[in-house]
Amino acid sequence: MDILYLIPRQDFSEVEQFLLKDDLVSRQSLVFRTAGNYGFKEDAILVKISGSDEGVERAKELIGGKGKPVEGAERERVLNQIKDEEDAVAQGFGNIFE
Repeated sequence: MDILYLIPRQDFSEVEQFLLKDDLVSRQSLVFRTAGNYGFKEDAILVKISGSDEGVERAKELIGGKGKPVEGAERERVLNQIKDEEDAVAQGFGNIFE
């Protein structure tokens, strides 16, 4: 399961600490990106959380009202862009060993 949240920069440090200190959530895949790099006008950080249903639900609880879920076509666009970036990095890393 994947979720994507937009966290205002002023709240990001607090949210990041909650996520990283929680035993269950910290074991999920957490990706943090500057929202402006993905076409958002807000001064914010995108948080992508991938993992078990239980871990993702716990992350939603911890984020609470500090963030706004990114949904619909915009969510798919951003998730695809992040995946493409991660694939490019993995491919580049793989080329080192060829």
